[in-house]
Amino acid sequence: MNPSVMSARVTRTFVQRIHAPAEDVFPLLCPEREKQWLPGWDARMIHSASGVAERGAVFEARGATWLVTEYDPPRRIAFARWQSDRILVHIEISLGRHLDGDTAVCIVYAHTPTDSASGEILASFRESDWLETMSFWEGSMNAWFADNRPGMPR
Repeated sequence: MNPSVMSARVTRTFVQRIHAPAEDVFPLLCPEREKQWLPGWDARMIHSASGVAERGAVFEARGATWLVTEYDPPRRIAFARWQSDRILVHIEISLGRHLDGDTAVCIVYAHTPTDSASGEILASFRESDWLETMSFWEGSMNAWFADNRPGMPR
């Protein structure tokens, strides 16, 4: 039996409040649809039977290769992301409903370095950087919904 091997994994969680129902939010959690609402996002789909997010879809974005590992509309999606800096990232996104109809989007990123160099890179990634990124994403999606109410062409 092999002893446990524990890399210096960093896990961070953020909960966004999106001013739209989960049924409208979930389809935007797709590499193709993110181009509509997330400034600077550019993805290239490599494999998808439908052309959008689905279990097993593979795409490239921001110097990384992504795999959709879970797809359960409109409640949950997860990704595995292999980065060029040799950090493997598991991303889980779960959606829940607030009483007022807004959506709670719970995002968990687990970063795992695969060698000492990637461990050093990960160690330099500050909590404040993470919070800024998640806040930007939340603001971008809410701005998109403010301009694109249900029933409007998207």
